[in-house]
Amino acid sequence: MFELESEIQLWKDHLSGRGNFTEADISELEDHLREEIEDLTVAGLSQDESFLISVKRLGNVDAVSKEFAKVNTGNLWKHLLIDPVDSAAKKESRRDIVLVMIFTLLAGTLIKIPALFGLGFDDPGADHFYVKNISLFILPFIAAFFLIKKNATRKTWLTIMLFFIIAAVTINIYPSVTPYDTEILSSLHLPLLLWLIIGIAYIGKQWQGSQGRMNFIRFTGEMVVYGVLVSAGILVSGLFTLAIFGAIQIDAEKFLKNYYFIYGACGAVFITVYLVEAKKSIVENFAPILAKIFSPLFLAIMVSFLVVMIVTGKSPFMEREFLIAFDLMLALVLGLVLYVISSRNTRQPANFFDYLNLTLIVVAFIIDGVALSAILFRLSAFGITPNKLAALGENLILLGNLGGLAWLYIGYFRSRCDFIKLEKWQTDYLNVYLIWTLMVAFLFPIFFGFK
Repeated sequence: MFELESEIQLWKDHLSGRGNFTEADISELEDHLREEIEDLTVAGLSQDESFLISVKRLGNVDAVSKEFAKVNTGNLWKHLLIDPVDSAAKKESRRDIVLVMIFTLLAGTLIKIPALFGLGFDDPGADHFYVKNISLFILPFIAAFFLIKKNATRKTWLTIMLFFIIAAVTINIYPSVTPYDTEILSSLHLPLLLWLIIGIAYIGKQWQGSQGRMNFIRFTGEMVVYGVLVSAGILVSGLFTLAIFGAIQIDAEKFLKNYYFIYGACGAVFITVYLVEAKKSIVENFAPILAKIFSPLFLAIMVSFLVVMIVTGKSPFMEREFLIAFDLMLALVLGLVLYVISSRNTRQPANFFDYLNLTLIVVAFIIDGVALSAILFRLSAFGITPNKLAALGENLILLGNLGGLAWLYIGYFRSRCDFIKLEKWQTDYLNVYLIWTLMVAFLFPIFFGFK
């Protein structure tokens, strides 16, 4: 059954995906589209006929986009800095900027408070405390930022903040016992778990829906890309400050270490959150372009690695440190794959990057299988340890994720399923990561006696 509003929304999504239109531009085009549809409907055409003819009359989207870009390229970066024209949007933008400043100050101050009780960065035992708690100093404020933006209900506020409180209390009452394996595992998995909880605040009521979760995956990708750029700017600014004050024989190192880089790091996080959320209509296609550039590069590296490993008969998978590093590499490759998927128009026919994505998935699947066999060998030879069990679980989860994506891609190429099923598979699979990070962060320490 034809649904006009759904079709218009898909058309708008496709238009925004061209990367050269602001929300105001899309709204203007939408007004023209609706006027055409209304005129044709009055003339006696059905809604689906009116929609198709109206879209055709507006012209090819790609052509319109390119022509628009030629005229408006000079204004692109201005939109990143100027306030919206609409008064309500302007008020919301200024409120968000105030929130960014407030949360930066709160997070930075929260990081410095433990120093008043003998837990400064250089104090004995401080390293364990900060490793466990660094994410808890910042992530709750990001959740609060989105809860305010989404006008969340009191129940949602209480639920999400209660989870952060329980996580903070639990992670800090767990004892530190040598060799600290479970403590390190908890510290590594807790930020991932809390980030998924932030996803609930970001998406709101749409958390159960595939599209809402895919939006959060897309947002996460944008955060990584722009976070690196903003952090680089903060770092360069700090080094510049050190250099110019050093030129007049004033040592600014203590100030930078104790204040600038702490508050600057917090500011980088919240500035990134604000920019990605507020300016996504202008820069949202930058990260997918980077993903498409690096996907072939990673594919070439991983294929070369497989070939050299087979030819030389040498495998690095017996080294524990390498297995951990390679899991991170597989997670990065999966991130590239997912970001290409998340930025893709589901109505678009199969293209080169779809086949490239499948090839990258298959190669990663093979390497993950080899790593998994090495982990199983180490478990049988040396026994169960927290690190080995965590590595086993993570490789099994990655293997399942990659295998599911590969199977659905093949089905899509053979016209046995729609591309939307790939998105649904991945968004549903977020539940697996949520459960696993919860287990490693809170149950592994108990199971292994906090060692």
